[in-house]
Amino acid sequence: MASEQSVEEANVATAAAEAVPAPTMAERRRVPRVAVDGALECQLEVRTRIRLVDISLTGALLSSEAHLPVGTRAHLQAGVGAAPFAPDVQVQRIVDRASRDTKSALGAVFVGMDEKSRRSLEEFLRKASE
Repeated sequence: MASEQSVEEANVATAAAEAVPAPTMAERRRVPRVAVDGALECQLEVRTRIRLVDISLTGALLSSEAHLPVGTRAHLQAGVGAAPFAPDVQVQRIVDRASRDTKSALGAVFVGMDEKSRRSLEEFLRKASE
């Protein structure tokens, strides 16, 4: 009796699997996708290493292997001196650096900064200009 029950359960499982059509080579998705026609705004956060070329109270020149278009906003995390520095930046221009190295340079302005980062930057710039 136990063997009849397991054969019956196996048959039910097989029938259920056969009821779901297998994906074809042309369409492998199990559920359809719907076009959104730009109705949704999304953000994709990507991490990349950059090198700080120069810095002022209002912005910085950053060397990067990443190619970011003008207008791109990002959150920069660095240290100026021994203090943490974490401003929000926006790429304002792409600088031709072919003569210096193969990385592109991005002219960025600070668009947001907490008070601790501002104090760290001011202190760093004060010491660097002495």
